[in-house]
Amino acid sequence: MHCWGANSHGQLGLGFSSEMCESPQRVESLPFDPSRIGAISAGGGHTLVVLEPTGEVYCTGWNNRGQLGLGHLDDVCHFTLMGRFGFEAIACGWDVSGGVSHEGELFMWGSNVWHQVADKGVKCVTVPTKVDLPHGAKAKKVCFGLRHTCVLTEQGKVLIFGKAKWLKEGGEKIRLKVLHGGLDFFELEFPEPVIDVASGENHLVVLLDRQRIACVGDNKFGQSPETIIDCCIQGQQHAAVKQLESGWSHSGFLMTDGRVYLWGRNNYGQLGVAATDQDGNNGRTMMLDIESEVIKFCLGSQHGIALTVEETVYTWGWNEHGNCGTGGVENVRSPTRIEGMPNVKDIAAGAGFCWALKKL
Repeated sequence: MHCWGANSHGQLGLGFSSEMCESPQRVESLPFDPSRIGAISAGGGHTLVVLEPTGEVYCTGWNNRGQLGLGHLDDVCHFTLMGRFGFEAIACGWDVSGGVSHEGELFMWGSNVWHQVADKGVKCVTVPTKVDLPHGAKAKKVCFGLRHTCVLTEQGKVLIFGKAKWLKEGGEKIRLKVLHGGLDFFELEFPEPVIDVASGENHLVVLLDRQRIACVGDNKFGQSPETIIDCCIQGQQHAAVKQLESGWSHSGFLMTDGRVYLWGRNNYGQLGVAATDQDGNNGRTMMLDIESEVIKFCLGSQHGIALTVEETVYTWGWNEHGNCGTGGVENVRSPTRIEGMPNVKDIAAGAGFCWALKKL
């Protein structure tokens, strides 16, 4: 495992805390075999990994709200076993975490200041705790904004809970509000079943059944245009959306033909082009300029990382903490290959740091 960027809480698992690591570092003395990693997720200042096939979860980093799930509030600067929960998917938010089991059960832990994890009785939940969804719904995916939680159900519905000022009660996208288990759930309404969802700081990006993308929420930087994006006209007609991602105020999707399209804020070059300072734009999608075919990409708070079919890694955007891995802190205005990083099979991005998992 290699990592770089912000490490102020030990989120890189290197055994120490530091302001930044400007170049990729190898994580030594891992308490598990990295070839067993099935999923990596990174948040505001913490990292979670799930091992295959037995499902152990390891964690490292910021833990002020119990987001590591260890039953305490102390930061950890090396990977520590959290437990075995049978998670099929995991997700990290700013200071919260979540997991979805193979049976569709949702587990949450971390900050509950905005009631984005549990009912109003506690400020934080320090161990993974099951959250029952309304009407017995099963979870397919969980993701987070700054103060809200978003759940995609197996039935193709989108549920929101926590603080979401951008989602006004009675708004045109709200289908109904349900009080269940001490939480206020808002079910959003879309013209088609939802296939996938990603959450920004204060907006959502939703992939609909007919290869169309709808956005809901704050649009100050063009991250949530009202016009539905027809993905079929972005690339080749036979291509489909493979992956949906969102940073704080920019979003994007990957097509099966290897093309990445981005839109939203670009003050740091997070769209992979020269930085612009405008407060708003028209939400026009821009194709990421990487000559090679992209097989996966991730968006941090204001930067991005892409993995190509040649197993190489490119980064771009905000770089204050060395999170682009270029050996400096200058913002990166176009996708730049990370030298000396071949044979990569998986990537992940936190708010200001990155991960690359190399083949052994």
